[in-house]
Amino acid sequence: MSSIEAVTVPKWGMTMTEGKITQWMVGEGGPVTRGQEILEIETTKVTNVVEAAATGTLRRIVLNEGTTAPVGALAGVIADEAATPEEIDAFIASYADRLGSGDEGEGGASVPRTITVDGGTVNVLEAGPESDETVVLLHGFGGDLSTWLFNQSALAEKMRVVAVDLPGHGASSPIAGEDVFLKIVAAVEAAVDAVAPGKLHLVAHSFGGAVAAAIATNRPSRVGSLTLIAPIGLSRQMSRDFLVDFIAAERRRQLSSVLERLFADPSKITSDMVEGTLRFKRLEGVPEALSAIADTIADDSGQVQSIGGQLKDLPCPVTILWGDRDEIVPLPQSTEVPANARLRIIPDVGHMPQMEASSAVNDAILETFQRG
Repeated sequence: MSSIEAVTVPKWGMTMTEGKITQWMVGEGGPVTRGQEILEIETTKVTNVVEAAATGTLRRIVLNEGTTAPVGALAGVIADEAATPEEIDAFIASYADRLGSGDEGEGGASVPRTITVDGGTVNVLEAGPESDETVVLLHGFGGDLSTWLFNQSALAEKMRVVAVDLPGHGASSPIAGEDVFLKIVAAVEAAVDAVAPGKLHLVAHSFGGAVAAAIATNRPSRVGSLTLIAPIGLSRQMSRDFLVDFIAAERRRQLSSVLERLFADPSKITSDMVEGTLRFKRLEGVPEALSAIADTIADDSGQVQSIGGQLKDLPCPVTILWGDRDEIVPLPQSTEVPANARLRIIPDVGHMPQMEASSAVNDAILETFQRG
């Protein structure tokens, strides 16, 4: 019996509707193995690769390089040698009919909504089936919901997932005044209470890791698991340079150079990502909010937050993921990682494992969720 597998334009992020084929990394007729990177696609947010879902031969390239196609479109076909050309032609024809009927299962673009909290609003993006357990995604300094474009839609196939724009970021209200960190934690807690009243599984990156640790400490009975990606607060080591340079960058070239430090592979950064970040940084109140938040992250002596003590007292499973080429937040010493936390180091990845190694991160989130 022959085996035929589709290579499709994936849905990276709940708002993605199309992607551009920029490079086939395997030629037609070439062998592929499951998990191998075979196709590069550019979206308005980022450039990333598609991994083969099966082992076999790339028997047919349907979408050539330079083609822009909707989410779910058939880009290529992987099949074993038993599959005849006629079977492959029939598969391609049937897949086109399925896409045209709207039954491809990718769904349309989701729309974020704002939750009113003390001092302003918090922007959230919800996905996945209704459940009394919710995965909550918290991004890092200078980020927004798009931080999770390779994670939220994939996780939402199995569970309810809510991504949050932290105050002072994305479409959430800027934050200012005294006790900035505490205000951020309170605003996120209030927003999450409004959209996810049941058990929480917190997944957080960098600065968001400190926010997640605070929430878990405040509400240990509600938090079922904690997955932290390169979180701040486990050591004192850290330079303020990235924070200062990110805030100061007012031109495209300046900001692009700063953002490149986040990735082991800076080619993942698109011009739209840079332009979108510039537009955000020019909004009223945002520069002041970013400066205030940066002061809660690091000073001239290093990191300000300390989450090790909070983590070691949590009753829930804790997983910590780190890229071995992180240039922003240094990998902590083994003695600085709480004994109850599982540390996993991901090779050839910078400060953004959720974007550069999304499959590995998604698997780790699912595993931690199941332990909780």
